[in-house]
Amino acid sequence: MKAILLGLGLNLLLSGAALANQNGYSFISVPHEDVDAHLVPGSDKSETPDSLQGLWWMDGNPLPDEVVSMAGAKFTPVLEDGRVVGHEAYLPVYDEGVWTWHDSKEGEALYSAVRKFRLVYHIVFNTDFTEGTVYPTLEKWPTNKVVEIPASMLLSFTMKQVSPDEYSRDSVILGQPSQYRFRRIVDSQGRRLPVYQEYVASIKARGLTNALLPVCRDPHLKSDLPTVCASR
Repeated sequence: MKAILLGLGLNLLLSGAALANQNGYSFISVPHEDVDAHLVPGSDKSETPDSLQGLWWMDGNPLPDEVVSMAGAKFTPVLEDGRVVGHEAYLPVYDEGVWTWHDSKEGEALYSAVRKFRLVYHIVFNTDFTEGTVYPTLEKWPTNKVVEIPASMLLSFTMKQVSPDEYSRDSVILGQPSQYRFRRIVDSQGRRLPVYQEYVASIKARGLTNALLPVCRDPHLKSDLPTVCASR
């Protein structure tokens, strides 16, 4: 199932682009167990909601990406008749400090596709951030038209909080369901939580070595996320 979903994910994203020359980004390769030194944990400083702060391990994710930060997602209220009914944000998946990719042919191919089509996650949560839906948006080339993929019986991506430090990530791709867990491994202060050791053990058990991280090369780079490279 893992191999099928990996192939499907790569095909859906049309991963034919080369990894080189990713429009303003260069890449560093670091040991998976040290990625917390290179990602930006969500925190009060980044205005990340408490429930989503820190760094999150995608435990059981079938694709070659591993850890994510919500620091680059700027949440705003969703209003209906003047009443707040939820919160939403847009997260550039390909940006610096946001995601880690396996430093492998599969990881390189997936990142290349994500960058080529400027994959952005439109994330919509309920009022208390216990349930959310992720809507992928792609930039069609060469028209640069942004297309958001709606949720349906054939394709959907949801998040449901199962504990203060864990979400269930449920997906349906072409009608086939799959599930893995978002597990908080670093808190908002950058401190490793006990589950970090489970993450490291999983990395070693799978024989993974390094993680690939994009770095914005723009000389006018600010410390805030999203970076200037993501706004192009």
